[in-house]
Amino acid sequence: MAAWRIKRNARQAAIRSGGAGADPVAEGWAALGVHGGDTIGELHRAISALLDDSAPPAEDLETIRGSLEGAPDPSLPTAVRSALVTVPPRLLIKNLGELLQAGMPWITDVGRRKVQLLSFDHPLAGVVRLPGDDVLEGGAKWRLYLAALGHPARVTTAEVTRIIPDLPLTVVDDFIDLGLLGEREQPWRLRPDPDESLYLRARLTPDSIERQDATTLGWAEIERRHAFLEGDELLDGADLFSLLAAFWRGETDITLRTRLSSGGRALYDEITVGAQTGRWPQRIVTDRGLWPLLTAHWTPSESVNPKLSEFHAWRALYNCYRWILMGWFDRAKPQVEGLLEASNETDGKRERLLPDAMRAEIHTMAAYLAQENNELEFAIKLLEMAQDTHPEVRENLRRLRERRALTMNNRDHWENPYLMLGVPHGDPGWEDQWRDLRKELNHDVDRLTHINAAKRRLMHAERHGADFYVLPLEESSLHLSRERSAALLPPVEPLHRRTSQSKPEDFDPLRVNATRSLLDDFEFSMPKNTEPSDEA
Repeated sequence: MAAWRIKRNARQAAIRSGGAGADPVAEGWAALGVHGGDTIGELHRAISALLDDSAPPAEDLETIRGSLEGAPDPSLPTAVRSALVTVPPRLLIKNLGELLQAGMPWITDVGRRKVQLLSFDHPLAGVVRLPGDDVLEGGAKWRLYLAALGHPARVTTAEVTRIIPDLPLTVVDDFIDLGLLGEREQPWRLRPDPDESLYLRARLTPDSIERQDATTLGWAEIERRHAFLEGDELLDGADLFSLLAAFWRGETDITLRTRLSSGGRALYDEITVGAQTGRWPQRIVTDRGLWPLLTAHWTPSESVNPKLSEFHAWRALYNCYRWILMGWFDRAKPQVEGLLEASNETDGKRERLLPDAMRAEIHTMAAYLAQENNELEFAIKLLEMAQDTHPEVRENLRRLRERRALTMNNRDHWENPYLMLGVPHGDPGWEDQWRDLRKELNHDVDRLTHINAAKRRLMHAERHGADFYVLPLEESSLHLSRERSAALLPPVEPLHRRTSQSKPEDFDPLRVNATRSLLDDFEFSMPKNTEPSDEA
């Protein structure tokens, strides 16, 4: 069929020329869109050079060689494309450029300009101007290369994430800087190297970086931030975190306020002004991470109103416990009465204002103090109201019921001997405390008698066992967490780029794909065939 087409084209050329001087080779090239002896010669040389750089299939190689030796085969464009497919990427642009300069017509106009663009080794946006906006269009491989270089080519999330595992980290950083890759795409999940994955997380989701992560990254600012939030003292510097740690300890440094954001300064003012009266907006007292700060800056001059908030109730409970350890029952009792009232308060939804754990501590403390005046019935009633909140409440209730069953003369002293010495229940260092108190109270006969009685009871308990009233139910309930609020901290800023500026060779994987995609613009349409005549 190919031979018939060449003969047909030659016959048509002979007819047009009156049957004289027809050149079947020239006519064959003309049928392929190539005109003029010079152009044919240049294209011959370009195609010959292509054969030096390519390894086309045998059939295509035969077609190309035959076309160079005589009239071109109509399938020559297809054979040339087949040869181009086998050319190494670094030589493909050279060969395409030479073919186009020689006059090869078998590529679209936009394809020609794409080849022109790729004639630059690194056509970076802002450095190389695009030869037309239409070169931004094309397949994903082409558009991804242009987008990575900073050109406004449209790429989808799926197209970008598909190539992330194979790109140099510098180019991944480029995609981030260009806004083509963000937190939503989670590129850290696509990198097999754990260090690179962590780095990308730090760049895109800095809030997810833990203290150990920051140490691994050598990210000092976030290490300090975590140290502050976790309650470290931070006595070793004058940065914002050190100033805030000092603020949490009750120290005031006016330079701290100047280091805060506008929102941070407003909160700072609310905290310091509120410390003068012990009243703050609800959003402040509901932030448990601020409780140590409020406590450090507020020393109540009178009983605390525990109905104001859970924080105020905690502070009142803490004060009561400290007064009990000091033996100041006259101060503790009025405060615990206010706590009992608060423990029964409900909000508009009929839900308790205070959590069950705190209510249990309040009832336990009130029942303990009620024993001073032998108000056992009242104490028992208080514990019965809270017996379902904590196992130790039920144990204390049992102890009081057993005490009630004894006659007055057979009852032991009502106080817990540990608390009499001013130490927590079960403290193994109670004897050291007793020695210190004995020296301190050397001339206070009544107090000495009191602490000596506590010592005797504890020594007896160590030998024979004992069953003392337990207060508090949980020691931790009276201690604030070391963790601090982030309310005064500025937002976490992403980690700045740490990779160097991308080099041209970093884009090689994308450039190779883009170069290969140029063959999609290879285009040639043969003239419509006519049916062969008998003369063929």
